[in-house]
Order: sequence, then structure tokens, then C-alpha cells
Amino acid sequence: MQNEIQSAVGFAHAKPEKAEELGALLVSFAERSRNEPGCIGSWINQDAQDPALFVFYEIWATREDLDRHLAQAYMQEFLAGREAYLAKELEVRQLTLTGSVPGAVSEPADPAEMNQRYLDAYAARDIDAIMGVYAPGAAAVWEPGKAVSGAEHRAAVVEFLKLEPRLSAKVAERYIVGDTAALVIDWSIEVPSMPEMTGTGRGLDVLKKNARGEWRYVITNPFGSL
Repeated sequence: MQNEIQSAVGFAHAKPEKAEELGALLVSFAERSRNEPGCIGSWINQDAQDPALFVFYEIWATREDLDRHLAQAYMQEFLAGREAYLAKELEVRQLTLTGSVPGAVSEPADPAEMNQRYLDAYAARDIDAIMGVYAPGAAAVWEPGKAVSGAEHRAAVVEFLKLEPRLSAKVAERYIVGDTAALVIDWSIEVPSMPEMTGTGRGLDVLKKNARGEWRYVITNPFGSL
């Protein structure tokens, strides 16, 4: 029996002077998509030979979920103004999955388990997995009194990964009220190339449960404490 899963694959050929801007925009769209109801996955790829060519791939639980995504205001705004970014018309194909349905990635019921997912993503140096633990628009404090979000956050993580940091963190306390959770984190970091960054601390992270019942970080603050 055919399942309801829908996929979309697209090819976006950027104007050379707009390639970097379009790439950042598409990545932000994928991050937002992953937090929408029914999104199983959303990925952006850049052609290895042509840096102005971006290929995106999305998987949705049902056609209704895909249609709801395409009707989002940010998608409609992009589609209406896409000629400003594209050297040729956007090519999109909508697909229906054949064969067996792949197993879904299990989501932790306890928000404290997101701490391990965060550590695993950093250990794997997987930028998409790191950004995937955050809700759209989430804030990350990179120095006391200064938070970054969106494309600026992603860029900061990319640069940080180049230092090959080694992280460890343990949930010392957790507090849950409805769809909001606060985690007190005892952490340590080792950066062999920059000994001045090596150290320990106690941070405060805030998570919220999204419409799909998934816990995602909305604030990570390694300098915060109770």
C-alpha cells in the first residue's frame, strides 16, 4: 500500500553575486522547515563544481503538511521575489515515496536528553545537526551580554568548529513548566589551539516544545547561572 509521505527536490541557480546570500537564506528556510508540523527532514546542498547551484531536498509526512509549508508567509515572500536571486527559473519536483517507510528518529520525551544530542552533534562536527537542536530564531550567548541568532549564529558555530573544541556537559538541575524547560548545565571545554578558551562553568539553557512535541533550545547561555 502506498504511504502518504511526500518529498520535494529543487534546483536553485543563483546569480553569481547572490550565491552567498541565497545559500544563507535557503539554509535558514531549512532550519525553519524542520520545526514545522509534518516535516521529516529538510536539507540544503551546494554543488561541488558550481558554487552558485543549490539543491534542496525535503520530506513531509503528508501532502497537507507540504502544502501548509508552501503557504507559509516566508515561503510566499521568497517565491514572489525569487528573480532577485536566481539566474534561471527555480526547478522543483514533487515526489511520492515508494517502498517501505524509513524509521523516524526518536525524539526525547525528557528535555534533559537534548543535552546529549547537543554534545553528539558537536563531537560529530555536524553543523546541520547542531543547528537542528535549536528552534527558529533561538538565541545563543557567545560572550556575556551578547547573543546571536539565525545566520550569525550558524556562522559563529562554523568558525568555532574550526578550533576543534572538545565539550562535555552534565545536566545539574532541570525545571519543566508546561512546554518550557530550564536546564542548569555544568560544562567544560578544551580548545588545544587556544588554551585561553579552556575552562569550566555553569550555564542556563531554555527549551520549548514545538507543535510536533519536540524539545528545542530557544536560549543557550553558558555564562548564565542560578
